Amino acid sequence: MSPKAVDTQPSVKDVAQVAQSLNRLIHQDSLYGLESPIERAMEVLGDKYVFQIVYILQQFDQQRFAELEQQISGISPRTLSARLKHLEKFGIVHREQFPTIPPRVEYSLTDRGRDLAGTLSQLRDWANQWFPYSPA
Repeated sequence: MSPKAVDTQPSVKDVAQVAQSLNRLIHQDSLYGLESPIERAMEVLGDKYVFQIVYILQQFDQQRFAELEQQISGISPRTLSARLKHLEKFGIVHREQFPTIPPRVEYSLTDRGRDLAGTLSQLRDWANQWFPYSPA
């Protein structure tokens, strides 16, 4: 009696699972795709004016829309509104509406936003060290 032949060919499902695992390993810290922590951070922070909004809210705790608009040179009301909604969606900014007439809304940083503000302070220090401001 001869031993039973064993099928050593991997199934399509096995190959697909191995490919998915390898793909995750290759891209987990790559700059390509949202698997990368840097890509995920840039998805949240990469838009113009985001750093300024976080910095201002760090400095002043709470700000109304008009106060933010006055402090950010060149920002349109539409863009400011979009950035605030984006930051609120990702849990960086808290929007509080008060039941007053006229309506009053104030923006502040969440715990996540305050943590980010600390990181941005380090980025500011790095930029000052390596790319000091020099008027043209």
